[in-house]
Amino acid sequence: MSESTTANIPYGRHRERNDLSQVLPLSTPFSLLIDPSNGCNFRCVFCATGEPDLLKKIGRPRGAMKFDLFRKIVDDLAAFDAPLKSVHLYKDGEPLVNPRVDHMVHLLKARGLARHVEMTSNGSLLTRERADALLDAGLDAMRVSVYGASDAMYKRVTRKFDSFQTVVDNVAYLHRRKTELGRDFHLHCKIINVELTAEERQTFIDTFSPISDSIFVHPLHGQALAEESGFAAAPDTARKVCSEPFLKLAINFNGEVSVCCADWRMATIVGNVAEEPLIDIWNGERLRAFRLTHLEGRRDELPACRDCSYVQTLPADNNLDLFAAELIAKYRA
Repeated sequence: MSESTTANIPYGRHRERNDLSQVLPLSTPFSLLIDPSNGCNFRCVFCATGEPDLLKKIGRPRGAMKFDLFRKIVDDLAAFDAPLKSVHLYKDGEPLVNPRVDHMVHLLKARGLARHVEMTSNGSLLTRERADALLDAGLDAMRVSVYGASDAMYKRVTRKFDSFQTVVDNVAYLHRRKTELGRDFHLHCKIINVELTAEERQTFIDTFSPISDSIFVHPLHGQALAEESGFAAAPDTARKVCSEPFLKLAINFNGEVSVCCADWRMATIVGNVAEEPLIDIWNGERLRAFRLTHLEGRRDELPACRDCSYVQTLPADNNLDLFAAELIAKYRA
């Protein structure tokens, strides 16, 4: 594969970055994750969403976001003093399970309250009709999570789906249509390294390089290794402060607001947008206390954060450890 054809980079590394030590606290979050559905048509072996007994045990609800709730969220975004950098229509489930996800994209773009609207999908439900609807609605980017390089691997990983070619055809059509339309649209394909063989890895690279704008071979979440080819960065195991609560929020399908995308248990809830304005949650006492707990080096006191390795995978310029004392004073004020 030619490096000049398709960049082997994690999606998002191409965007503008900010010196967080200078811009925090934020009056407007940089980004927002909204979960159109926390259900999925796959049952991937590495994903909690694919473990119904586990979800029942911890009491995580399941459903699709109602459009009236989504409309309320969009109305709430107008209260912030600037458009968000990005809104990501994805958290715990497959967004295309929600039949109105293209209408969600259209409403966000029509209101102009986010500069960039994107989505992550497993690609299996990305039919030609749905691809056209998303492009027509104004979607800016799509990340497709590829879960196999053969029918057999798809069946082993997803436990429900076994058509590698369906995903390839769906991605190829989206790439072709966005190119024909001249859309400034970024199509990123990534594969999770679930015991990938060298042959499977190369099949993924050879197949998706011509039909993607970027690709990425991604280690399993929390997997403490770096790819020798430079696809992944080594985890930063020393980092104490997670930057996620300072930059973004994640709205679950039922309106409950988590502090980050990694909260699959819905155990970091700081408010409910169905019951209160989003700006009040962003500036509220519950989130402020959560942030201070991180800044004061007390992350272990938060059960959802205690053993989470997501903080280790965040970009180097998101490291707030050196500025903790300064930020404590700001957030206490």
